[in-house]
Formats: sequence, C-alpha cells, structure tokens
Amino acid sequence: MKKHITVLFLVFAMVFISCDQDFNTIGSDLVGDEHFDFSTHEAQLKAYSVKTEEVQTNNLPINPLGIYNNPYFGVTKANFVTQVSLFTTQPKFGTNVQIENVILYVPFFSTVETTNADGSKVYALNSVYGANKESKMKLSVFENGYYLNEYNPLDNFQTAQRYFSDGSANGTSINFENLKRGNDGSGNSVQNGTRLNDSPNTAENDQFFFNKAEIIVYNTKLNTTTGILEYVDANNVVLANQNDPSLRVVKERLAPGIYLSLNKTYFKKRILEAGSANLFNNIEFKQYFKGLYFKIEQLPGEQGAMAIFNFSNAKLNVNYSSVDEGAVVGSAATSKSLVLNFGAGSGSNSVSLQDYSYSGAYNTGLTATNQITGQNSKLYLKGGKGSVVYINVFGDADVLKPVNGQLVAGANQIPDELDQLRLKGWLINEAYLELYIDKTAMAGANQLEAERLYLFDATNQKALVDYSADATTNSNTKYNKLIFGGIIERDDTTDKKGIKYKIRITQHINNIINSTDTNLNKNVKLGLTVTENINYSNNYYYKSPFDVNNTPTISSDDIEYFPLASIMEQQGVVLHGTNPSAPADASKKLKLVIHYTKPN
Repeated sequence: MKKHITVLFLVFAMVFISCDQDFNTIGSDLVGDEHFDFSTHEAQLKAYSVKTEEVQTNNLPINPLGIYNNPYFGVTKANFVTQVSLFTTQPKFGTNVQIENVILYVPFFSTVETTNADGSKVYALNSVYGANKESKMKLSVFENGYYLNEYNPLDNFQTAQRYFSDGSANGTSINFENLKRGNDGSGNSVQNGTRLNDSPNTAENDQFFFNKAEIIVYNTKLNTTTGILEYVDANNVVLANQNDPSLRVVKERLAPGIYLSLNKTYFKKRILEAGSANLFNNIEFKQYFKGLYFKIEQLPGEQGAMAIFNFSNAKLNVNYSSVDEGAVVGSAATSKSLVLNFGAGSGSNSVSLQDYSYSGAYNTGLTATNQITGQNSKLYLKGGKGSVVYINVFGDADVLKPVNGQLVAGANQIPDELDQLRLKGWLINEAYLELYIDKTAMAGANQLEAERLYLFDATNQKALVDYSADATTNSNTKYNKLIFGGIIERDDTTDKKGIKYKIRITQHINNIINSTDTNLNKNVKLGLTVTENINYSNNYYYKSPFDVNNTPTISSDDIEYFPLASIMEQQGVVLHGTNPSAPADASKKLKLVIHYTKPN
C-alpha cells in the first residue's frame, strides 16, 4: 500500500509541477479562478515499423550469450568476442614456474533468495530467456584470431571503429569463426585448434547450461611432483581422502556464473612463457593475444537459452606457483595469479555477434507496414537486430496557416491540427502515449513481452524533455524514471500477460503547442524502441541508415543511429497500431491523449 501511495504522490507532484510550468508558459494565472472546464483531446498520429537490419554491437555495456527461441520473433543465436588486458603489465613470474590452473569466471545477473546457516546462498537468475532456462548447449571458448581496432584505420584512426552484429566492419565481413585459434594438442596456439575449455566436466562444454547454483571454491595446493592440485585442510595439509566433499575447506563462495577451467598447458606456453615484449604493455599484449571467442551451439532436442552478461565483471585468472626472483636459494614456491580483465573499463574492446533472420508473421508484418500513410494495424518492436517504430504527431494535412490569430488558406509546413491547437491557448495538464499490446500476437506459450519501452526525439536523436526531467529512482535502477513511464502493465492471471504501456510526454507536448522558443516547439518525429535499461539514452549506429523520407538520392536526411538500450534488449512486443484490423480492438489503437483546461 505504501508503494501505491508513493507512486500516486509522485504522479501528482509531476502533474502539479508541469501545470505550474504551463501557467508560466502561456501567461495564465489560475489562482482564485474557477471558470475552467477540463477536457481531453486525441491527437492525430502516423506510426510505422522499420527493420533495423544489422546494428552496431561493439563495446555494449551488457551482452547476450546463448540461443533464444522467441515464440513470435524467432531464434537468435549470440556469440561473443572480446579482448582481455593484463591487470599488471611487465609481470615477473619468478623461477621454477608451475601452472596450477586457469579459471574463467563470468558472473550472471542474480539475486540472493536465501542465506543458509553455513553461509551458503540460494540464488535466482535474472536476465535469462528461454522456455527452459537450464536447457543444455555446447559452449566452446577459443583464442580470438582477429585484432579488434579501437579506432578506424580507414580514416587514419580519427574516429571510433564500429563493428556490427553480423561481424562486419567498414563494409567487410570478418570471419571470427574461421580465424579462431586453439590448442594443437601440445599446448601450442594454432588457427582452428581445439577449444580451450576442455575440462572432463561436460557442464563446462558439451552440456553447458546456465546453472543457478552457488559456486564453491575449495582450498587446494599444487603437488609439484604430479602437477595436480590437491585438496587441503585448514592447516594446508593434503586430505587423505580427495573424493569426500564434506572434508574440504571452503576458500570462497561465488555468485552463479560461467565458471570454466581452461587448458593450463596452453596458457603456460601462450602467456607465462611469452616474450617480455609481448607483456610490456596492453597495447603490445592485445596485438599478441587478441582475446577470447565464445561460441554457442544448439544440441539435438534442446531449444537452448540465452543470458545477458556484464563482461566487465569477468575475470581470467592464470594461477601458478613459483619461487620469487632474487629469493634465497632453497626458498619454497608460493602461489600467485596473473589476472586478465575484460570490458571497456580495462580498455578491452568486444563485439556481440548476433545471428538472427527475420521470419514468419513478424517478417510478413514488417514487410507489409505502410510507411506512407502510417495507418497500420500492428506495430512491431524487437531488440537487438530487430525493429523500431517511428511516429509523426498531429497528422499530415497542411492547407491552413495562422494570420492575425485566425487560420486562413495556405500551407506553412506545420500540420493544420497543430496550428489549430496553438491558437486555443490551452493549459496542458497531462499528455501521454497509450500503447496496447496485441494479445493475439503475444499469446504464445512462454511468450515474454518487453518489460519497458523508450520514447525519444528521432529527429535530433536525443532524449525528450520529460525523460531528462524525471529524477525518480528505484532500488532496481531499471525502474528509474517512473513518471516518464513506459513500464509494462500486466494482468492478474497466472501468466501475468501484458496489457499496455503508458509514456508521459506532458512537457514535450506543452512546448510544441505553447512555447514561442523555436528550439523547443518543433514538432519532431518520435521514435519508439524496447529498452533493456532506461538509464541509457545514448545511440548506436544502423549498419544501413534508414531513409526516413523516401529520398534515395539524398542521404542528408537519413537516420543513422538509434538508442543503444534497444540493441542490448532481446525481447520484443507487438502493439496495436493506429488502425487495428478487428473492430473489437478499435479502443486499443495507439493514442496520444492530451488532457487540458481552457477558459470559457
């Protein structure tokens, strides 16, 4: 109940603030004035869906990995390639170096559900998609064989390099699969060698799945004779029974994630025995060791699943023992770690490789979309390589213009509906888009609708004023900007199916109608996308710019990019458009509702 009261208060506060600003804008003073009536206006809209085709996917804040079979939109397979960087450059490995193990850890997004008396935890995984979230897949990790440029070599390294979801850059396809490197059987790096995650534990490769269990790391030490890690007790004494888990001492507990043992002979030769020049700094190191390539394959009888990762939280630890350089003769070897980091924070570039083909009803609907009239029965939104929606507000008619407070014949490049509204002197109390979900299209079993939508200024490719002004926060940051909205409203059924979305753009509409500032009152095109995280409003590029005005010979008006948050999302949703095909759905058409007051 307290949460509902808070939401109502915030909405009331926002409306009150908006009203206060609106009074100032139109020069009205309602204090003590009771001669007002309250009304609603539905603005004319054109809306149409557009395929994004391939999209920019390098250095995303989060990345998908896996196979997602969406009941409506089809199958996406996501692989991943990334550089890694030395946490410490010019490392000194000492003498009598023996490698212990090589551990790759990439944590999932997860939530602790229970903490037990012994300190162990029960987790729930977040951002995992699929009918069976523990569906088995084949995971292979290789050394990446292609150097990822940070800057574009075709313009003398003056601009950032862009890589796209199909693995291309600068118009050239890059075959990461064919260039991958692996083990030749003796620990040497060769093109198309065997994978590096070659543990006998098949859960780390041939039967990989997104395991929600806590990861337990036990105390061990290296048997310098056999080269094998052995479990030890609290006093570092080797356990007589190496097979009884109850005797082992817990070293640390990790949240669920990808936890792989990589081939230690390979990393001993490739990293620990690398020439000092290759480890001198990360520029040299990334030229020498170009990173890792994560490859997912579907198994017979399995649909697969997909998880979203923040690879900046990943670590690759090359654990070894050695005697420190300069140590007294006879000194014992001690355990050490060479840490390799991932992510933009470490200066490591990455590319999300997303294999997806438009198909079925989704592809048919996008192909049939009428961009000219903008009167479509359905609107299609999907993240990644998917689709966006563009919206024109106030219609197309332009045969009137205002002269001395009256509309007279003559065009002025402003929709007639907007000309009319500007003459009325209305106080805009609230304005919002109402977007109903097409429940027939989204009725499939295990069909998840996008959790949130994002509306933006598509003419200038930036956030709307209502987005920027909304400072509301939530303990889950994905629900920040609550008043701006766009969060799905669900029903009370077991499946919690989506009903609609609502996005408030009160100040934006007020500026268009009532502001005399030409920097604020332009009737810009609106863009609508799914969003993985409402806090991201920056843009990434289309591989092929969108010719928004159907002028093939003119590129200056093309839309080159769109919101990054849409690329990070893997869900989608089908909405009712401005002209639903079924009469029963007429009330669910896309609407821009304006609540206003006017003097009598």
